[in-house]
Amino acid sequence: MGCGGSTDGRKDDKEDGNKFVHRKPKVSIRIQPEVRPRKEGPHIVYVFGGPGSKKGRIVDDLVGVYGFKLLVVEDLILRELPRKVSRAIAVDTTKDVAELLKEEPSHLSLEWVLELLTTEMEKDINGRYLIDAMPNLRFLLRCEKFVKDCQYELSLFEKKYPISCALNLAIPEDKVIKNIQKHSAKHPSQMKEGGQSDEADTSRTVKRTALYEMSVKPYLEYFTSTHRLVTVDVSCGVPDLIWQKVNSFFSDNLEFTPKRTVNTVILFGFDDGAFIGLDMERYSMSLISLQSLAENPSGSVEAILQDLCKYIDNTEATIESFAVDASGTALTGASMGQFKKKIITFMEVTDTYLDQYIVVSDPKKALQRTRKTSLFNKQFKAICTTTNEICLFPMETDTEVCKQISLCITDFREDV
Repeated sequence: MGCGGSTDGRKDDKEDGNKFVHRKPKVSIRIQPEVRPRKEGPHIVYVFGGPGSKKGRIVDDLVGVYGFKLLVVEDLILRELPRKVSRAIAVDTTKDVAELLKEEPSHLSLEWVLELLTTEMEKDINGRYLIDAMPNLRFLLRCEKFVKDCQYELSLFEKKYPISCALNLAIPEDKVIKNIQKHSAKHPSQMKEGGQSDEADTSRTVKRTALYEMSVKPYLEYFTSTHRLVTVDVSCGVPDLIWQKVNSFFSDNLEFTPKRTVNTVILFGFDDGAFIGLDMERYSMSLISLQSLAENPSGSVEAILQDLCKYIDNTEATIESFAVDASGTALTGASMGQFKKKIITFMEVTDTYLDQYIVVSDPKKALQRTRKTSLFNKQFKAICTTTNEICLFPMETDTEVCKQISLCITDFREDV
């Protein structure tokens, strides 16, 4: 088990010395009138998103927060197609599948894929399902019986399993290209090995986007015609802002109850008054007193952190940022002796500011940063866990203690 330091571009900030000026882009959503919560299962949502849409991050969060089972059509095809033709031909690899469909594309049809989905849903007819219907492999999208007008097949499918809606994470093609061009090579020293520049990446993305748009069009037309399409403009490219909008839709409009929180920011303080001057409202932070929360504040630090994780996972999913006051407990920022030994394969510690990880609830308040210095202008040690928490610690905290606390948080939240 390990933890990395990547934050996946969590916030859209400009840094000016020790101050940050927040720009909070708008994320719009359009919800058609027939989108409404279902009283009986299964609960089925199709999800679409092309290159640059942050679909992977959003899908992961929906699975983590609401307990959806993700059904990836591409994975089902690659798993089941070899079994389908096993009596006639040996198909062992993805390359074998590509060659098979090149010779006989009729092996792959939308009707057959929907049968696969039906089989998966029959395992739990009251479950929640996200359907990722668009494969990434281009040879799958070239099969005419699979990528086609889907109205007839989906209508039959819905007689047994009605679909709640389709979530379309929409981003204009020119925006996708613009994002790539920001990183394009502008000097021969930035050329890739073999002399190939990032312009080739742009060309490939243009082709991928065009193929995706053509393939997804019948689905979008189907859900539009039945007034069940939900379109989220993800042009801003900021995953946290996109997630906030999607999360609100699933909670408020579809009335799903969250099972846990994700993408949490946990700021630890170990002394009395550690958070004096920190505007909790501005950062939408929830203050937690470990001394009051823990069953035994003087007990093992693992038990204290386990109590913390249980509390966070039972907190309303709209609260993602926590200030944890550890004063008065066995958890301190100095002693490694408080932890049982754990093996850490990789964990990166970086220095950062609180503003890099939390979108200010009132952007006007960001201007205050240029007028006065406060606690949240100070640097913190930061660790990003494998469960996508950001753990922040005062700079004087022992680095090994930071790692052990973060590793405990990872272990306990993965056990939920």
